[in-house]
Amino acid sequence: MGNTICDLLCRKWHNGYLRQNQQFRAALEREAAILAARKCTPLDAAELWVILARLDAAEDEKIRGELDRELHKKIAKIADNPMVYSVLAAADQLTESIVSGTRDYIMKKNNSAREIDDQHHRLVEAIINGDVEQAERCMSEHMDTIERYMEEMQKKSREILGIFTE
Repeated sequence: MGNTICDLLCRKWHNGYLRQNQQFRAALEREAAILAARKCTPLDAAELWVILARLDAAEDEKIRGELDRELHKKIAKIADNPMVYSVLAAADQLTESIVSGTRDYIMKKNNSAREIDDQHHRLVEAIINGDVEQAERCMSEHMDTIERYMEEMQKKSREILGIFTE
């Protein structure tokens, strides 16, 4: 079967590594969103809008994935907490291929990443407006969505792998 993203995801999710990493990342992302909503400057707001505009305009999913990571990185930077930023950067390195694989899966399943894009827009609006509670809710929704798709990928991988091991 090879070492596909789904194969890798199935093995890693099975032993809990990926799920634990995603849960940890989600907690940090929520905290980053809260802090960013408290600290977002007009310049930060403009930079967030530029990243979103580039994400909306991009058609290549690889570029969109890079811009997605750039958006999350910018939010963590706005949070102005070096510990949160550093740990999120490390978690991103651990799961970079999985995040890209999840975006690919969403695109293939839905023919669009509209759900994720809409979540990003609501999140950025909450941060720019300084709405701490809404920023936390939006990031929680976003992280829950990512985890849901990762679980779907893992289930499909088990089904596919089951076919080859029978």
